[in-house]
Amino acid sequence: MNQQQKDRKASLLAAIDRCENPYVLAQVATLLKREGMLQPIGELATAFPMLLQLESTRDLSLQTRLKSENVTRLSRYQNLTAAPLFLISLLMLLITAAILNNFSVDEAGVHLNPFLSKLAQVYGVIWLLYLVDLLLVLYLSFRFKTKIAGAAFIPKLLSLVFPPLGMSLRHYTKPDKTWLPVYHWSLCNEGLLQHLKEKFSVPMIVVALLILPVLIIEWQFYEEVEAFLKTDLSFVLDMVQGFIWLAFALEFMLLVSITNDKFGYVKKNWIDLLIIVLPFISFVRTLRIFKVARLTHLARGYKLRALVMKARQGLIVTSFFFRLLTIKPDFQLKKLKKKLDQNQAERERIEEELVRFARWIKQKNQR
Repeated sequence: MNQQQKDRKASLLAAIDRCENPYVLAQVATLLKREGMLQPIGELATAFPMLLQLESTRDLSLQTRLKSENVTRLSRYQNLTAAPLFLISLLMLLITAAILNNFSVDEAGVHLNPFLSKLAQVYGVIWLLYLVDLLLVLYLSFRFKTKIAGAAFIPKLLSLVFPPLGMSLRHYTKPDKTWLPVYHWSLCNEGLLQHLKEKFSVPMIVVALLILPVLIIEWQFYEEVEAFLKTDLSFVLDMVQGFIWLAFALEFMLLVSITNDKFGYVKKNWIDLLIIVLPFISFVRTLRIFKVARLTHLARGYKLRALVMKARQGLIVTSFFFRLLTIKPDFQLKKLKKKLDQNQAERERIEEELVRFARWIKQKNQR
């Protein structure tokens, strides 16, 4: 043990002596019980110091309104078009929501009312702007020899397929930044992700709960409510469901664009993706082999389950879920303790793999 390690040990012992947190002391005691078994990892750490870097790498800082470089023509162009492109993409998402949740299907195919047909035409015209925008970006990149980061270019291409993705584009040369209303250029990290989750949580709870009266009316009181309102109730209900879809799609696209672990986010938030994808599935003409009524009820059933689960997720984010269950604190404590135990077991399995690897390295060096 060198002098630096001795000083670190002395500092750690002094910190433990001052510590009065029983939870922290219990963790230290548990780790010390495994000291003998973990000895090979300690020896391996002399050759691989990265094993001693145990501090969290999570960046929880909130860095917004960052200055964007205007050095290149491409950066200047993006600074000028970031806000308009976001607003246009939001409009495209609104049109998508209206079309997906208000079309009708019969044996002849998919039908749109005259208003939605006009919206579809507007959608097509605006799509040309995305094509022109991409061509200009490519021209500026090649003309002034400015390399576009892959993390920014791939979503740019995907926005041609689904224009609303234009809301979630990264900076062309600094892909760790994204443009958002109010926040402007912001650093894409866990801090921004958690901040936006908290901002979305309460509104999304309200949006999720909107599905309950919609489904109750559709399944039980449709004729009574339509007679009372004296209007085309199906159009009203479809617009409400379109608004719900719009809210979930907006939240999902923004949050998944900010996180750097997109696959992990989608895997963890598969309910969000299910809510967004279901209307697209019902829009595909190949599904005409199913009866329309059966397909509609199936989709609504999934929406109900998905939206209720989404509401619960929002409650957890705002910690409101814990306050609702204060009458049974033992239940919540046991549930969270179980998660801690699972994480500890996973950590121990990883450490055991490191021990086996360290022994293999040692045997290899002795040959």
